[in-house]
Amino acid sequence: MELTSPSMTTTQPSELAPSSYPSLRQAWWLIIVLFLWQIPLSIPIGALTYFSKENDWTLYGLPELVIYVVAFVLTIRYGLRKRGSSQLALAPVNAAAFPVVAIGTVTLGLLIEPLTSILPTPSWMQRLLEDIFTKDLIWSAVLAAPIVEEILLRGIILDGFLKRYSPTKAIVWSAAIFGIMHLNPVQSVGAFILGLALGWLYYRTRSLWLCIFLHFVNNSVGSLGLLFEENLDMSRNYTRQWVGSDPLYIGVLIGAALITFGCYLLLNRLLPARTPAPQPE
Repeated sequence: MELTSPSMTTTQPSELAPSSYPSLRQAWWLIIVLFLWQIPLSIPIGALTYFSKENDWTLYGLPELVIYVVAFVLTIRYGLRKRGSSQLALAPVNAAAFPVVAIGTVTLGLLIEPLTSILPTPSWMQRLLEDIFTKDLIWSAVLAAPIVEEILLRGIILDGFLKRYSPTKAIVWSAAIFGIMHLNPVQSVGAFILGLALGWLYYRTRSLWLCIFLHFVNNSVGSLGLLFEENLDMSRNYTRQWVGSDPLYIGVLIGAALITFGCYLLLNRLLPARTPAPQPE
């Protein structure tokens, strides 16, 4: 696949090239399109699931995986067509950054966990989350999400934002969209923080590779609990429970914060910014 050029347009908003798609309003419409696609897709898949024998193709959440992936692929195709270019940013990146990203992702997750665990979760939402976060989730969360979500959120939406807005505005808004599209406060807070890290990586590299890798590591670590339980309680602080001691847990958080900051400093050296700042809108 042909790689996008690291150069950046500096035209005024009224003269923006097709590759500067989407604007903020157009990005929200892309997310609406994503959810709209799931409605017609759910009808035949749901019917096939209903008439299928138990434990055949419905095993491991395959119907949900098909709906999820196809909806994203159709939305990505729509976004690329509107942008006027099918090119994706897949330029090579410094290989030394991958282990640093992996370590930083794990420690960042430790810092996010207490934030999500203190959020008030209504009983109806808790039951819904328990129904969603089962072992069937692994296929979508670990394998599909890092690819399709990064292509849409960073490869299309953030890529266009960086050509229209200042880096800070582009990264924050793309992270906000990433958080809100998860549709529940427990996930949205963590997704927003993660989206800031993903946005910064994309801004520094203009490549999806590290973004996909970070997303994969985060979702893989987050799904580890499914090896021991049938459902994941997203509002529960598993690390605090496993550590068993408040002073020790505070030490874990302090260590995680120091390591995360160290990873940021190291990545700042390994990944020099490849493009100048765009002209803000």
